[in-house]
Amino acid sequence: MGHFIQKRIGWLLAAILLITAGFAVGLPKVQMDMGNSIFVSKKAQVYKDTETYQKHFGGDAVYVLLSGSRDDLVSHDTMNRLDKLRGRLDKVDNVRGTTSIVNVLDESLHAKNAASAGAANKEQQAQLMASLPAKAKQQLQGQVTAILTPEQQQQIQQYTMSLLNDAQKQALAADPSAATNLNKALQPDQQAKIQQYTMSLLTPERQGKIGQQVQQQLPKTADMSTKMLRNLIFSDSGRVPKAMQQLLPKNGRNVLLLVNTSDKTDMTTYVKLTKDVNQAIKAAHFDHAIKVRVAGSPAISGQVQARVTRAMMIMLGLAVVVMFVILSLIFRVRRRMFPLFFVAVSLIWTFGFMGWTGISLTLATMATLPIIIGLGTDFGVQFLNRYEEEYRHDHNATHALEVAIGKMGPAVGISLMVMTFSFLTMFLSKAPMMQGFGLTLAIGVVSAYITELILMFSIVPFLDRKNTTTAATTKERKPSALAAFLKRYATFVTKHSVVILIIGILLGGIGFGVERQLNTETDMTKMIPQSMPALQDTKYLQRQIGSTAYITYLVKGDDVRDQKTMQYVAKFGRQEDRRYTGITGVTSLPTSLQMNAVKVSETPQKSLNARSNQLPKSMKQVLISNDHQYTTLQFRINKDLSSTQQLKLMNQISNDVHAPHGVSIRPAGAQVMGLTGVNNMTANHELIIIAGITIIFLILLLIYRDFRFALYPVLPILLVLGLSPLTLWLMGISYNPLTISLSSLVLGIGTEFTILILERYREEQQRGKQPIDAIIEAVTSVGQAIFVSGMTVIGGFSAIIFANFPVLQSFGLITVLDTAFSLISALTILPAIIVFLHRWDRKKMHE
Repeated sequence: MGHFIQKRIGWLLAAILLITAGFAVGLPKVQMDMGNSIFVSKKAQVYKDTETYQKHFGGDAVYVLLSGSRDDLVSHDTMNRLDKLRGRLDKVDNVRGTTSIVNVLDESLHAKNAASAGAANKEQQAQLMASLPAKAKQQLQGQVTAILTPEQQQQIQQYTMSLLNDAQKQALAADPSAATNLNKALQPDQQAKIQQYTMSLLTPERQGKIGQQVQQQLPKTADMSTKMLRNLIFSDSGRVPKAMQQLLPKNGRNVLLLVNTSDKTDMTTYVKLTKDVNQAIKAAHFDHAIKVRVAGSPAISGQVQARVTRAMMIMLGLAVVVMFVILSLIFRVRRRMFPLFFVAVSLIWTFGFMGWTGISLTLATMATLPIIIGLGTDFGVQFLNRYEEEYRHDHNATHALEVAIGKMGPAVGISLMVMTFSFLTMFLSKAPMMQGFGLTLAIGVVSAYITELILMFSIVPFLDRKNTTTAATTKERKPSALAAFLKRYATFVTKHSVVILIIGILLGGIGFGVERQLNTETDMTKMIPQSMPALQDTKYLQRQIGSTAYITYLVKGDDVRDQKTMQYVAKFGRQEDRRYTGITGVTSLPTSLQMNAVKVSETPQKSLNARSNQLPKSMKQVLISNDHQYTTLQFRINKDLSSTQQLKLMNQISNDVHAPHGVSIRPAGAQVMGLTGVNNMTANHELIIIAGITIIFLILLLIYRDFRFALYPVLPILLVLGLSPLTLWLMGISYNPLTISLSSLVLGIGTEFTILILERYREEQQRGKQPIDAIIEAVTSVGQAIFVSGMTVIGGFSAIIFANFPVLQSFGLITVLDTAFSLISALTILPAIIVFLHRWDRKKMHE
């Protein structure tokens, strides 16, 4: 192999360069994905239902929240600017429509069935009449007077007299003729009371006609005077009516605008959408006293991309700096930086491959960057260390190359094989993000092995080709301080192997015992930088309006306006609302019709169809599809429920569904996808560990054809697998989508350390050394390289701690600790097991 590389060095380097250039073209094609689809397979029913839901009802909403005083918010100027903002946003790409108090009022006041709504609130009608221009008010008063009976007119006259104050009574007594034009002398509050009293005397039918006349006279909401707006908005005894409270939270101290997005939920769309929304807000020029916030999942996703790019640059820079320092301080060989330089090529291969094949960049796959840097540098350290070790003997580059590549090529190759299959066990996870994490790591380590092997064993011997120094002129180097320490440490371990194994077994057992007590965090908002403006605005929004989380169910039927279908949906919603305290409200087509004075059970089918079609556009676009085959049933969830509790609630609701024949009711939407991801992230965790250990054992058994040699690397890793959850438990850290994947990472990294020691142990045995002497020599010699490579891996992983993503910080910290555990376990538990079994065999032979 060494001879082949040296003879074809030019061709190999040209091939590496060409392949690298090809993969570099794929780098710009890498797409970022932070959506809920990374938790759920595209083949899953909930994913398909969510696609159907988003096709008909769009994606998550962007919330634009205006905050300030009621005087500033509920004014002609603010509503006029809000209406202009709506107009701009409606023209933005990937916006299906907008909902605000402006268009909701317009649609309800000027709808065909608005009269019935107006008749239901006499006080509001009276206030509206009082707010009309003088000419319109006079015209309406004339129409009302014309339909009053003489008795009613007398009642109104008496009521009017009862409202007069002393000054007005004296003026009337002085000039009795003023009674014919008394309205001019009345104060506005007196006029409003009289109009309200007048409306109370009319029959419901006549009230409806007058209400219709009043609403026909009303201008559009954006053109209303401040007085008229406040009469409308604070019509419930000075408070916002219940029907408007969602759009006017905190009794009008906030104004909410919902931007309903399209079914495109990719990161690029959300980045552009967020930018367009902010530009439209800026162009609206709201008063400086009004604070405008943009919130919601799309807004958060729109800001995450820049943070991800920044985090990756920070991790890359820190990983390189830390490993540069580590290699400079403890890897005392020539050209010690070559492993770090060569790993850059493997990064281009890995992420270029992702771009060409469509593997998305997620919170998991972005964490592979420092991991691949660490592992790739580790491979290079092993190759260079063995080459330098052999080269120091006789300064013969050809001989050093042949020995190094003959010994370390297969040794690291075996580690690579085990590592790759360990990473690929993540395909047993139900979460696509974890599958992508495992695949990216597998691609990364294979790329790193190929590039480090070829570049190291072609360039380094080539640079040494003219060196003719012989063994006679070479001075024997003294063992390093690290080698001396490792020799003493290995000797100590061999003398106390039984005690060490007992302690290891106890710690591992305790770790596996406490693992079930660990929670799993899948709330994406807790995994991203908490300082993000969109996230802070979303939290503020939730404090103002309560929970923004809804568990949505997609109802499908031949025609969801069918009376029996709507009766079941209404009954089911009420039933679940009463049954579960975690539900704080229900929204559906039947409940919306009921708010518009339509009783589903008492309304003929033809009228139900008509009234459903007459609902305001802003309501229809989130309630019923254009083909009338789909409707939504939304359960508003208590904001204090954890992800696990929400998942349990969703499963309970789903189990309660017993829909009529021909009707299906299934969970769908972004929130449902996220909750399904809770289960997917934790599913098959134990299976992944068992599969990984089994694969490692079988691979080593096939390679070594010795049961013990296949078992040796497995036992130290079992200890680390127990220590990992024990560490999380002691530190009070929950599992998250990344830390739960550490088992596969530990299996891969830890096995490499043990295999490298095991390979050197076999080599020393073949030279005739006894097992105890062989393992001490193996730990002393290869332990130095393992320590250096372990420190470089730890250095690379430590860069993750400094990312400003909480999910990455906890992952980086635990990965550093687990790598340290793997290194200690390889240098401690493996020698202890070998010595213990050797002494056991010798004891049995004596017996």
